[in-house]
Amino acid sequence: MSATVSGRIAPGSAPQQVGTSPRGVGEVAALDGPDPAGIRYLSPLRYPGAKSGLSAAIGELVASASRTLGRPSLFVEPFAGGASTSLKLVSAGLVERVLLADADPLVARFWQVAAAHTEWLIDRMLDEPVTLERWDYWRSWRPRSGDDRDVAVKCLFLNRTTFSGILHGRAGPLGGRKQESAYGIGCRFNKEALAERLRVIGRLYASNRIVDVWCKDWRATLDDVTEWYPQLLPDRVISYLDPPYMDKSPKLYGRSFDPGGGYAPRPGSWQDGLAHHRLAEYLRRQAQHRWILSYDNHPELTTDPALYAARRMTPAGEMLGIRAWRISRRLVDLHYSVSSNVRDRRRELLLTTLPPSRVPANDRFIPLDGS
Repeated sequence: MSATVSGRIAPGSAPQQVGTSPRGVGEVAALDGPDPAGIRYLSPLRYPGAKSGLSAAIGELVASASRTLGRPSLFVEPFAGGASTSLKLVSAGLVERVLLADADPLVARFWQVAAAHTEWLIDRMLDEPVTLERWDYWRSWRPRSGDDRDVAVKCLFLNRTTFSGILHGRAGPLGGRKQESAYGIGCRFNKEALAERLRVIGRLYASNRIVDVWCKDWRATLDDVTEWYPQLLPDRVISYLDPPYMDKSPKLYGRSFDPGGGYAPRPGSWQDGLAHHRLAEYLRRQAQHRWILSYDNHPELTTDPALYAARRMTPAGEMLGIRAWRISRRLVDLHYSVSSNVRDRRRELLLTTLPPSRVPANDRFIPLDGS
């Protein structure tokens, strides 16, 4: 199969996981080196739509639920992106392990290489000239095969040198083509800081705190978690899903919410809203473990019966092992990053099947319509 589709990396061209098969949970080993919990920024990637404070809110929610369910053995992030929430929670010890997954092969391959080939990636990053010429090179560069490690270099370079970290579409280089801005192409490419963050990723993977990195769409990820980690169902695994916003998806995420994990738009993709409905249908009727979902506070989300108007899961009749968990709904105040210098204060919608008695209800977690 060709490695590109319309000039981009083809769907599924990255390996499905780091090794030849998904890695088991295993024992968590001692973590060598400095404590990563004290590092302010853990992710090497800048991600469009980054929301200040969301990771802390998710951490508070998980910590509260742990008093009833115990500390989660596995925290799954099917829309990993920059993976900031997973990295913060596992570094703080709020969860034992995390599993990262992303349908975008460019992003998934970055995390696979960062985890399993850390020093190789650091050496390549340190040798990379941060220039407009290299930006043009990486924009046009195509891999010879899906497991080419240089895919990770492309992802890291373009993410750190492109407006808002956007990897696909028409976003240009930081500082513009003329590089006349005070913030030039290298303003977000601090090699020493990036090397430190990459080494944290390698240490987390080596100690089994990052269990694996999958190149799969959200549905395949949730299905395969059930298949590969049945001993953790239903309460020792939590999936955290942060899908593209309903009102900002095209601008910020390109085609990253296409159910097939690709880039070519198809009928029924997120562009016409059907993927949001498919996700809701799955979470309400088929999810076999606890989940947390974050979205923009779009009114349709909690009023449309095909989305999340229901207050409780309604298991599909043919599915065994599905609980009729109550769905709690909260609004959380956040600072939302539109670009490197534009921030907006807004409310994020959180929905979860964690035990209702452990879902905070206060000035920070505002109940929605009494839920």
